[in-house]
Amino acid sequence: MKAEELETRLAALRETVEQLETRITAREDIESIKKLQHAYSYYLEHWQEEQLAGLFSHGDDVTIEINAGGQYKGYEGVKQVFNFSAHYSAYKEEKKAPPEYLHIMMPNAGIINLDPGGDTAKGRWYGFFLGALPRGGKLRALIGCGIWENEYRKEDGIWKIKKLFFNDIISSPLDEGWVKTPYLANPPKWGPPAGPGTTFLTYPSGYIFPYHYKNPVTGK
Repeated sequence: MKAEELETRLAALRETVEQLETRITAREDIESIKKLQHAYSYYLEHWQEEQLAGLFSHGDDVTIEINAGGQYKGYEGVKQVFNFSAHYSAYKEEKKAPPEYLHIMMPNAGIINLDPGGDTAKGRWYGFFLGALPRGGKLRALIGCGIWENEYRKEDGIWKIKKLFFNDIISSPLDEGWVKTPYLANPPKWGPPAGPGTTFLTYPSGYIFPYHYKNPVTGK
């Protein structure tokens, strides 16, 4: 084999290795983002506020929006939202929920897209939930589903939540169902937000929350 031919093959091999390394890194990043989102759901189950806040970036550009509660900004805004005493004042010092509280939130059908450069990403998920939550002064069994459209950022090799947005589709008493009672309102008690939130519409409005991605087949 001539030296020139050998160099050509070696160059092709190096290129293949680089491509594989890029693909492996992207796959590892996507798996890390999945783990991050799933961890969020497990901490939400019992509203473990310190664990929840610990999943977020500390940047000033961090935002969090949950339904019509407005937009909270920065890490201080994150801690303001995940303040359990806003729900149960008697548990102010516990930083977790009382035993009867239940907020099982299951992320399903996730679509994650890494941005160019690989240090930021966007993800869309269904959040299906079963809960035992306070509504109207008493504990109610609830069933619901919503959509997350989140943004993530890799900082020092660790993925964190940069933007969290959740839009309920339904949040209904289990004994009544979403056709009779599509949404049982629960006004937030987190204090004043930094600014107004995004459009929030529930079933049966027919509203489709904008996708962060293009059609994977047509590109439109």
